[in-house]
Amino acid sequence: MITEHDQLALVPGKPAPRKRAVRPLAESSPIAHVRIDSSVPHLDKVFDYEVPERLSATAVPGVRVRVRFAGRLVDGFIVDRAESSSTSATLRPIERVISPEVVLIPEIEELVSAVADRYAGTFSDVVRSAVPPRHARAEAVASARRSDRAVSLSDADIECWSKYAHGATLLTRLAEGQVSRWAWSARPAHGWAQDIAALVRAVASDPEAGVLVVVPDKRSIGLVTAQLATDIDASEIAVLAADVGPERRYREFVRVLRGEARIVVGTRSAVFAPVVNLRLIIVWDDADDSMVEPHSPYWHARDVAVMRAHQQSCSLAIGSASRSIATQSLCESGWARSIAPLRSAIKADAPVIRALQPGDERQDSAAAVARIPHTAWLVAKEGLRDGPVLIQVPRRGHTPALACQECRQRAVCECGGPLALASGSTIPTCSWCARPVVRWTCPHCRGTSLRAVTIGVERTAEEFGRAFSGARVRWSTGETPLASIDDSPALIVSTPGAEPIPPRGYSAVLLLDARSQLEHPSLNAAEEACTRWFTAAALARPGAHVVVTAESSTPAVQALIRWDAPWFAAHELAQRSEAGLPPSVRMVQLRGSAHDIVEVSASITVPHRLLGPNGDERAFVVVSRENGLALSRELRAVSATRSARRDAGVVQVVCDPRDLSL
Repeated sequence: MITEHDQLALVPGKPAPRKRAVRPLAESSPIAHVRIDSSVPHLDKVFDYEVPERLSATAVPGVRVRVRFAGRLVDGFIVDRAESSSTSATLRPIERVISPEVVLIPEIEELVSAVADRYAGTFSDVVRSAVPPRHARAEAVASARRSDRAVSLSDADIECWSKYAHGATLLTRLAEGQVSRWAWSARPAHGWAQDIAALVRAVASDPEAGVLVVVPDKRSIGLVTAQLATDIDASEIAVLAADVGPERRYREFVRVLRGEARIVVGTRSAVFAPVVNLRLIIVWDDADDSMVEPHSPYWHARDVAVMRAHQQSCSLAIGSASRSIATQSLCESGWARSIAPLRSAIKADAPVIRALQPGDERQDSAAAVARIPHTAWLVAKEGLRDGPVLIQVPRRGHTPALACQECRQRAVCECGGPLALASGSTIPTCSWCARPVVRWTCPHCRGTSLRAVTIGVERTAEEFGRAFSGARVRWSTGETPLASIDDSPALIVSTPGAEPIPPRGYSAVLLLDARSQLEHPSLNAAEEACTRWFTAAALARPGAHVVVTAESSTPAVQALIRWDAPWFAAHELAQRSEAGLPPSVRMVQLRGSAHDIVEVSASITVPHRLLGPNGDERAFVVVSRENGLALSRELRAVSATRSARRDAGVVQVVCDPRDLSL
């Protein structure tokens, strides 16, 4: 029987607060400084957590941990241990150590912080590139003993670099362990991977020294590793690339971390590889777009390599078939030394460059403006008698851009997408919505006829196939590259960077649409064109003919004719310095609403110029090189402050942007 005293309360009182279990803290350094995994700018700082005694042995700086933040569990890295905290707030304990492997070593943690500072980004965004996602099975693999196979310079290595000015001396300095910084422009008719292999062997002759090689793509990795495989054991080489798969990538990363592999060859993110006793960093083809991180904070592998070489006092070599303007700036500042092929080597191996002459228009006005001049047809015909002929086309597809025949305005679909023509089709299709446009009318002049603005690989292959009916015609693009070809006669139509390499080189090279590349409305148009031309021309046999469809009077073509890429880079750098353009100044792009851009720029105290915002909701902040780091730090602080405000719009910050349209 229930009495009134046994009646259950309908409205219970407030329950007593739950007491958190008291866990003993670590006796030594009980506070951990943790960087949580968050891209939110105002959370880009160090948070303090308690270290339980049970985790004291494994919760060391550099390991991954799981912590509770804002009511949920998040990942993070311990960056330090301390005896006390700088805050008086009640600290939460570390929930668990994800792995006892120290994956964020001190020098890489310092580099990541410096890169975030330099590019006005967050630590979390940069560290994702530096430390790949964990793969437990790869981490569990037992450590293997490194090979003790001796590595030494060969006579071929010395001869290879003896064809560069001061090249043999440079190789000797590397072998002796001296620190050197230089940029070299590759010589013609010579595999650049041989140059890199010689540098690696010069440093690897010391069994304790480490080398890091950063290249643009997977194909370049294959070329370098093939050159190294002749006398360096595979166990000493690690390949770090995003497209090898998560397990293999992490396994290779752990091998480097544990010192099992002391030579690293990889793509962009490999610049952060934790190489033990790093002695030399090599960056090849720094002007390639793949060297720029496509996600925030958009860092460049070359600049990160420069920062790391300075931080760790190691040697740095930046190589290319040509010479980027940013690298030339390093040479002219005295930080790096310029290395170029000897004139005797150029005279012996360089191809014969043929360009459009000023008098061509007077002799034959049609040939002067033709996309494929008569000279190119003749060179292709002669080249086919002795081997493969390379035809470089700057764009893929059939006819990737169309315009109105009357007013020359770009033809677009109703959705705003550009119209293009596919192979074998006479009806243009929208590149965005894929809708065929049977009847098109120009919104500007009401014209109904279309003309080609650009011609792609497929259309070019069709044209040459009709002209040379008995020849093999193949094409190679970034999406469908040709892995290799032989020395038999064939027409190889390729986009830049996808050119297959024949054993003996090409018997002729045609560089089409060269004039349109120079006329592209971009600040880097001439630099990009020069890089593409030098890269393709370097694949030609000694004395082979190379036709470039641009006037011989232009500086880029003059540099190609003389095979003097450093001269062109110096010429461009001087012009930019006079005009106050990068890299003589530091430029930061702001994207967002006009109101938010003005609000952000008003917060900048560093002396600067603001260009814009324009109708594209984009503006540029320009400062001197000396104030570049101060500007990045201010913008980083402004982004953190604004992200904590709900009423503030998002303003994207891009330091040293590459897409500078004129």
